[in-house]
Amino acid sequence: MRERIIAGISVQIVRKRIRSMNLTVRPPEGTVRLSVPTRTSNRVIDRFVQEHESWIHVQQEKIRMEYPQHQYQSGECMYHFGVPLHLLVQETGRRGSVQRTGDVLLLSAPKDSTPEQRKAWVEVWQRTQLHEQAEHLLTRWADIIGVEVREWHIKRMRTRWGTCNYAAHRIWLSLALAEKPLPCVEYVVVHELCHLLEASHNERFWAYVERYLPDWRERKQKLNESVQ
Repeated sequence: MRERIIAGISVQIVRKRIRSMNLTVRPPEGTVRLSVPTRTSNRVIDRFVQEHESWIHVQQEKIRMEYPQHQYQSGECMYHFGVPLHLLVQETGRRGSVQRTGDVLLLSAPKDSTPEQRKAWVEVWQRTQLHEQAEHLLTRWADIIGVEVREWHIKRMRTRWGTCNYAAHRIWLSLALAEKPLPCVEYVVVHELCHLLEASHNERFWAYVERYLPDWRERKQKLNESVQ
């Protein structure tokens, strides 16, 4: 994958064995990705992006409205595996901490803490929650599918929900999954595990996904929708 600036827009360009170009604008940051046939010239790519410039800006604006940047102040809505929670910030002299009580996400934070610090404390809590769910799902589905996961981790990802290193049997999951419904998290887990059977997104790969999750299309669609 290569990233270029075209018409003032940062575009991730992925060359694949496909017949036509496919342009997407992905949440939560409005990342622009363009999949193109392997031998497509830069001139053709530039023209295609320029022709779709207005459409890209419209899609990015929609995403900004659906995924507003949190200030981590009381009254904001946070999502926990698809469930909306009301954020309540409680000032404390101690280091920040987070806990859920019913439909309230309680963030205890020093009075002078910044939004970046509060975000970091929330993400620590989200990481713990996602690790617990992912560990259960990975163990269960690795046994069902009959594959071995030698290593797995959680990290922030801008454009992907998960990745799989076929050779190392290593899986990475996006921290953003902590906000998504659990059936969507399960889809990502199964998707990445199936890559341990087939590295490419070919017919054989999707046949595996279909075998284990017949409703994967619905889950994938929900995964890429705004969390609500």
